[in-house]
Amino acid sequence: MDTIFYNGLIRSMDEEGTCYEAIGITGDKISFLGSSEEAAALEAAERIDLKGAVLMPSFNEGHMHLSNYAFVNCNVPLFHCTSVEECIAEAKAYLAEHPDAKWMYCRGFNEDNFTGEKRYPTKQELDAISDQIPILFVRVCGHVAVTNSPALREIMKLEQAAALTEEIIEEDGRLYEGACPLFYLILDKPDQEYIKNLLRFGMKELNKCGITVCQPDDFKSVPGADWRDIMGAYKALEAEGEMTVRVYQQCLFERFCDYEEFLEAGHRTGQGGDFYRLGPLKLLLDGSLGAKTAALTEAYEGTEDEYGIAIFTQEELDEFVITAQKNHTQVAVHCIGDKAMEMCIESFKKANEIYPLEDMRHGIVHVQITTEHVMEEMAANGIVAYIQPVFVDYDMDIAEKCVGAERVQHTYAWKKLIDMGVLCVGGSDAPVESFDILDNIYYAVTREKLKGGPEGGWLPQYKLPVDEAIRLFTSYAAKSCFYEDRLGMLKPGYLADLVVLEEDLYAVEPHHIKDVKVLRTVCGGKTVYEA
Repeated sequence: MDTIFYNGLIRSMDEEGTCYEAIGITGDKISFLGSSEEAAALEAAERIDLKGAVLMPSFNEGHMHLSNYAFVNCNVPLFHCTSVEECIAEAKAYLAEHPDAKWMYCRGFNEDNFTGEKRYPTKQELDAISDQIPILFVRVCGHVAVTNSPALREIMKLEQAAALTEEIIEEDGRLYEGACPLFYLILDKPDQEYIKNLLRFGMKELNKCGITVCQPDDFKSVPGADWRDIMGAYKALEAEGEMTVRVYQQCLFERFCDYEEFLEAGHRTGQGGDFYRLGPLKLLLDGSLGAKTAALTEAYEGTEDEYGIAIFTQEELDEFVITAQKNHTQVAVHCIGDKAMEMCIESFKKANEIYPLEDMRHGIVHVQITTEHVMEEMAANGIVAYIQPVFVDYDMDIAEKCVGAERVQHTYAWKKLIDMGVLCVGGSDAPVESFDILDNIYYAVTREKLKGGPEGGWLPQYKLPVDEAIRLFTSYAAKSCFYEDRLGMLKPGYLADLVVLEEDLYAVEPHHIKDVKVLRTVCGGKTVYEA
């Protein structure tokens, strides 16, 4: 045996919730679970005294943008800014430090958090930063962006821009939904080492939070790079033995012709190795509630004709989903509004009627403004819910303003979904929000802001017990990517992906969950982070 951890509380997260005192690892797999006394009788190259700490399966991040998280944090993050003026100042400071920059990417502004005038930056204000290089300011949600004049001129030359005239407001330099990524197309292609460095940075940050499995949406996350570049960088890191996170890639495509190329190249769900594997086709069907681009069946509160944006028609969505089903490929669709979810469910049902296949585990990402019908259909059709507990911190302040007092009652109805039999998987949508898993478990259990309140939680009927909140990021998440036979629980023969926590999440006061520290992260039997 290579390593034995002993003298701790080992939470296996198996179906019975079995606990042990010691765990042994041989190679990259678990080879022993038992008492500290039993462990003392075994031979091992290394023995690690947990000193009463808690060891459990490491965490699985169910939906984020890993390469974009790294890219944003290596450029101009604006998440902390409290005014347009502060955003502009951050960009000017970056340009002063990087006078040779050929473009600027700034992400994270949120007008709802501005202390003064709550508005978007304008093209004219970005021109004042520089009218020589392309500049993009992306809202925190990623569904709205603002460009300067040089960027807009280049974007309008693109063939793809002609089909997105309703999503490009030239006067303000504003881009909506599918027009936002057009900025990426006007930039030079990055080399592979640049992308690999972004991934190295991102994986290191994930390991600090006890994460060893990630389901990222990466194909449109690095300006100038396409799916071939992203896959190439990941595969190179895997071949070089540098992966410290197992990636189950959500494969985003916005045009059907591009997805056809991907299929023609032979790519399907489940292909890959232990550290890089292809997951579902990822589609964006609507926008965000904050930007009022989530697609709703009834108009936004206080309006008569604002229903948000459905990025695809039903026929276009059907074509994607049916083609994926034909090719035995899982699908995950971004849906915030109930209209988008209804469209998505219809496509899943059509695909299964035409090409009946068992256990596809298609999913809906976000699942925010639900209805009884949506939840019943998700349960009846085995549709996975990729949820983001961290979203409640912001959305509890805006949701009722957007959809009214009645519809808001079905917002992020996690507990109800789980009770109905829907597989729910936890994620963060980083860089939109933080991927700190302990914060996310806190939100799922309390439905309060990180600083506390409202007392008793927002829509408290949907709060999760600690066990279910942890499973969002362990056993439930493993099942969403067909890993339930090797990850998400501690069992002999399972991969030795572990996290050591300072305290027991089941025993601490719920408001203290967010303060519990990660002491060690182990991936495939190797320590990849130690506090």
